[in-house]
Amino acid sequence: MLGISAGIITLSGFIPQIYKGRKTKRLDDLSYLMLGLLCAGMFLWIIYGFFRNDIVIILVNFIGVLLNIILLLMKFHYGKHHSEISNKY
Repeated sequence: MLGISAGIITLSGFIPQIYKGRKTKRLDDLSYLMLGLLCAGMFLWIIYGFFRNDIVIILVNFIGVLLNIILLLMKFHYGKHHSEISNKY
């Protein structure tokens, strides 16, 4: 139960950022490096979960990687879209 609770709390931290990014169409304050390192770390946790045969570690970090990828794609898309608009004016 402790692992599941920790996973839910950790993953819920991504939701406000995704919501705010979608609403404002801006993720300038997020660093590609931070998102990339976080994604790499979570991927390593997935591997560790396989070695430990721990479905909670695997599942929580798999969902975390997916949420991270969503943020990376949003940052790329909105950053590209924002620079195209700036270049027009």
